[in-house]
Amino acid sequence: MTSLQSPTHAQMPRAVTVRGPSRLAVRRTSLLTILFAVLLGTGTYIEFLAARNWNAGETVLVLHIVLGLVGVAMFASWIGPHVLHGLPKSQRPLFTWLSWLLLASYLLVFGTGLVMIIPLASYLAGRVWFFQFDTTGVLTFLHLWSAFAAASGLFLHLLLQHWRKPASDRRGASS
Repeated sequence: MTSLQSPTHAQMPRAVTVRGPSRLAVRRTSLLTILFAVLLGTGTYIEFLAARNWNAGETVLVLHIVLGLVGVAMFASWIGPHVLHGLPKSQRPLFTWLSWLLLASYLLVFGTGLVMIIPLASYLAGRVWFFQFDTTGVLTFLHLWSAFAAASGLFLHLLLQHWRKPASDRRGASS
């Protein structure tokens, strides 16, 4: 006769004992990734193609700014728990360092983007004000190329996320 007691942790299948991310977390991460891809596309359009048709460029710029502000808000509320949940699970120092570099590139993208909308906010507040000298060019350069760096880093982060050390390496490192 079989026992009616619940199985112990060691008797449970691995799929039951290891909790994966919730559906909400996966949806939110997917949405952030798609949003970043759209922002990268609109930003690239603004930088390289908007001068050919500035009427369309203005529309894309407004879309880029609105989606960028939404992305900053979503990212800010998501990144803390993601780092706190993922950092203890990271098994490879290289992956951890690449992840910190990815976070730094995102902060540079968001920071330069927020600084670049200060003249727009000033204009909407009734005062015309622009940065002096080549500040706008430097901010645009940093914003664009750190976005490309973040896209590359995100690709690597997602690619390396599921790569784990073999069990034999983990046992040897802990003893």
